[in-house]
Amino acid sequence: MGPMQAIMSGVITIMFYAMVIAAVWKLFLMASDLSEIKTLLTDIRRNTASPAAAQPVPAAPVAGAVSAPAPAPPVLAGPISLESAEALLREVAEEEHALSQQSKTTA
Repeated sequence: MGPMQAIMSGVITIMFYAMVIAAVWKLFLMASDLSEIKTLLTDIRRNTASPAAAQPVPAAPVAGAVSAPAPAPPVLAGPISLESAEALLREVAEEEHALSQQSKTTA
């Protein structure tokens, strides 16, 4: 075995180990994202158990009366990943675009 063959063998071995480490790291990231999604889904289920009972029927507005501002939506308990935040922002932008298109067509 020549010196060039030994060097190439070492480089290939290092590349193989790097690929294995990258695959394990990616699996770890996927598992943490899935556990975060699972936690968010259980929080959503817990907070929206009976949406009809949770939202009271608003009273008819009285002329000249000042109404109180609507309560703020609940804030998530923990941090979310960057990918989740980006996906959420994309969904909000799509809904906003669809609503603006809908309001333009009805106006």
